Amino acid sequence: MAREVMDQDRPSRLTALALAFLALIWVSPFFWLMTNAIDPAATGQLEVPQSIGIDNFVQALSGSAGRQFVNSMLIAAGTATLTVVVAISAAYPLSRMRIPGRNAFLWALVLLRMLPATGVIVPMYFAAQAAGLLNMMGIVLALTILNLPFTLLLLKNFFDTVPIELEEAAYVEGASLWTILIKIVLPLSKAGIAVVWFFSFTGAWNEFLLPLIFSRTEAGFPMSIGLYSAFGRQGSIDYGFLAAFSIIYAAPAVGVYFLLRRNMNTGFAGVGVKG
Repeated sequence: MAREVMDQDRPSRLTALALAFLALIWVSPFFWLMTNAIDPAATGQLEVPQSIGIDNFVQALSGSAGRQFVNSMLIAAGTATLTVVVAISAAYPLSRMRIPGRNAFLWALVLLRMLPATGVIVPMYFAAQAAGLLNMMGIVLALTILNLPFTLLLLKNFFDTVPIELEEAAYVEGASLWTILIKIVLPLSKAGIAVVWFFSFTGAWNEFLLPLIFSRTEAGFPMSIGLYSAFGRQGSIDYGFLAAFSIIYAAPAVGVYFLLRRNMNTGFAGVGVKG
């Protein structure tokens, strides 16, 4: 009996050791980031720091690095908000009006969106140059255009799940279209709106190619480009600055996720494709 118990415990112990080893591998990069970020004399080694300070974080939030953080926030928040506003304005009519060929139109947009960004960057650049939009506003507009096909399809499907009887009852009571949209449709679709806003925000936050092409000066660069340049500043790597910069770069997306987590969890459950 004792031998049988030992034979049963042996696989569980091996599993626990294997999981502990995997957890150690997974945690090691984060431990490296934290130790180098708080070490004023970081050398890039995975070791316990001799002293602890916030000098690297101060440096990563000041000067050109701080300006890049502000630029990233403006680009990401502006893109996400504009994408949601335009997508709502277009998805609601597509959901409620019986437009011939609307589903074919939506899927055609999605198929076009599957083209790599590098395939459309040249015409977008010349269009922005002709319109005088080689700046932050041009980046926001370009990212919004690239986001719209998927967000239109997603929000249209969320609007399809809102019972039209609620809108009809409100209309009978004298409510206007604007009131119906604000008081009924949008509150019932807040999960989908949260999902669209989050994906648009993180996509714009991580975008590298468009800001690199559209930004005319270093003052307009976001953090994605700043992180790339931090690997070789002045011919060497400041590991403490790089680690602190990386943590600050990752923080907004994580923070936005936790702020929208409840809505997003219900939002993913409601995603569907209707014919």
